[in-house]
Amino acid sequence: MVEASSDMDSRFREEITETREGETLNYCYQCSTCSGCCPVFRYNSKFNPRRIVENTLLGRRDRLVGSPEIWLCTVCHTCTEKCPQGVKVSEIIIELKNLSTKEGHFPEHLQEEAKALLEFGMVSPATKAILSRREKLGLPVIENAPPEEIRTLTSYTGFDRLVENRKPVEGETQKKEASGE
Repeated sequence: MVEASSDMDSRFREEITETREGETLNYCYQCSTCSGCCPVFRYNSKFNPRRIVENTLLGRRDRLVGSPEIWLCTVCHTCTEKCPQGVKVSEIIIELKNLSTKEGHFPEHLQEEAKALLEFGMVSPATKAILSRREKLGLPVIENAPPEEIRTLTSYTGFDRLVENRKPVEGETQKKEASGE
């Protein structure tokens, strides 16, 4: 399929290349080393680092921002270590995740973790069983960060509004839609 140049956004490519590690994007010649060494791609062909880099090079913002594929990256940095051109593939994917998040597109499980952080001062609060085991082992008590302080910080940065106004990533249905409300 031939793509029309009107579907490509050079400003998007520039936006990524202007980030801290994004300038390395321009070194990519699409050799596929990143995909060939990627442990995620080995088990899930939906995640293809070479294709993500290609779409970024072509300015295909519509295929990346809000895409569930970028969230499959485990940030193991194997692609970055193996790239013969020194393209910082994993860092570019992090920039794409950051951009998606700023626009409210991030997976639901991350929203739930953020809500737990705001409520409890910790993403995964310790259960009574864990606290009991820690006590028996003579380990120190786990102190949660004061939720009020976390809420103050997240309010100041706008993170709390971002968490509240999350948009589903492509292919994800919101709970309201799923329950028919």
